[in-house]
Parts: sequence; C-alpha cells; structure tokens
Amino acid sequence: MGSIVWLASYPKSGNTWMRVFLNNYLSGPNHGADLDNLDVLTLGGSSKTNYAPIANQSVENLSDAETMSLTPAAHHYMASRQPGPVFVKTHNIRAPQLGVPMITPEVTSAGVYIVRNPLDVVISVADHYGMTLDKAVDFLENVNANTAEDEKMVRQVFSTWSNHVQSWTEGASFPVEVIRYEDMLSHPTASFKKVLNLVRVKPETTNLKKAIKLSSFKVLQNKEKKSGFSERSRYSEAFFRRGTAGQWKKTLNTDQVKRIIEAHYDQMKKLNYIPKEYL
Repeated sequence: MGSIVWLASYPKSGNTWMRVFLNNYLSGPNHGADLDNLDVLTLGGSSKTNYAPIANQSVENLSDAETMSLTPAAHHYMASRQPGPVFVKTHNIRAPQLGVPMITPEVTSAGVYIVRNPLDVVISVADHYGMTLDKAVDFLENVNANTAEDEKMVRQVFSTWSNHVQSWTEGASFPVEVIRYEDMLSHPTASFKKVLNLVRVKPETTNLKKAIKLSSFKVLQNKEKKSGFSERSRYSEAFFRRGTAGQWKKTLNTDQVKRIIEAHYDQMKKLNYIPKEYL
C-alpha cells in the first residue's frame, strides 16, 4: 500500500499546472500529458470514481453527510492503488467537514501546497465561477465557501482564502512543501525540484527540462484550443487564461484591493503578497 502526497491549493492557484508537470515528468515526456487524463498519475481527491468503490450503493443516492462520511475510506482506497507515493489533488481545507476530516493523516506522507496571491486569485475565481469581481472578493472572505456536488465530484470545502492557507501551512502532522505560483512562473526548475525532492525522486536534468517545457502555459493553451479541456468552466472561454502574475494591477479597483488586503493581511504578509504601498 502506498501513501498520499497531497497536491493541495485554493481553487485557481496553479494545481492543474502542477499536475501536468508531474504527469509529464513521471511518464517520461515525449508528447506531453493528455489534459483529460491527468488522473492516471495524479488522482482527483474529490472525484466520485474514488468514492464509488467503497460505497455500498451509488454515490448519487447518498446524502451529503453520508458521502462525506466515506472520505477517510476513499483516501485509504486511493492510497492502496499503487505502492509508494500516490499524488492526489485536493482543493479542500485541511479541516473537518460534518465531523469528518477532509484530509486523512493516517494515509498521508506529505503535502505540496500551491499558493497564489489572492489579488490575482480573485480574478480567476470570478472568471471560472461566472461571478463579478465584487462577488469573487466576497467568495474569498466566505467561511462557508464550497462547491456543491455534481455529476463528477463530491462536495469540496474551501472556507476563506486565509483559513485555507493557514490550514495547510500551519500545524500539519506531515511535511508540507509550500510552493508559490509566482515562483513557479519565475523559477520553474527550482520550484518543481522541491516537489520531486519531497518524494525522494532525484531530478533528472534532461527529463526535468522537457517536462517544464511541455508544461508551459503556451503549450497548455495550444492543447486546450486544439482538443478542449473537461475542467474548463462553462463560464470561461479557456481554463488556461493568462499564466501571469500581477493581473490585479490593471483589473481591480482600489476598493477591491483594499478589501482583499484587509481581509487576508496576515497570511498575505507571511507570503510576501502585500504591495509595498499597503504595508
């Protein structure tokens, strides 16, 4: 039986990008990862396909509480799917929901937490969920923020952006490597090496360079344009929109910037996300 290495993040923070890189690296990147087959090497932690095998009936027939109660068993099932580290994506906060821990420490060996400046996150959240920017600012402040169950996924629980960050960067019983989205952009080799080192995979230089090249936003945008991507929201023109940092400077108004910084000041300061003029 293996153990889970969580690929965790608040939504729209670079998790899928990290999954693409790992798929490219671990499979030996000749043609690049198939965007709609990322679950082959990096499982979806909230996917119903990982809940169905341990349910006594169709997951569709279960209540929200009944589905949530299956979470530890679903995590044990995912950990058992292969020996060694099992990469599993999650957007869940590392905290209980309906009395059930959303992250099961008994089958966890480590976590990678991908974090992004909330001033930019809010723009991508607005696009992905079909919200105005002001509503997206509210969403990042909502202690009850979540996404409801759908045909593919069980409920995912986020809470506020600050609560989410704090839950993953403080107090875990397993090692957590924090990777900033902005560092993935500016220093991809160093950032992705940290992830490989965490799971004791010695980075192979040629394979690493190829995996990074095939994981670039330009490549991913071209793939999505050519073949589509099932994770694209019906509200968005594309899942891979910009792949840049600092969009907020031209997109958010002063009031929106102030609201985000006021609501998330402590965690933003810890991650060096507060603009100098607001310190």
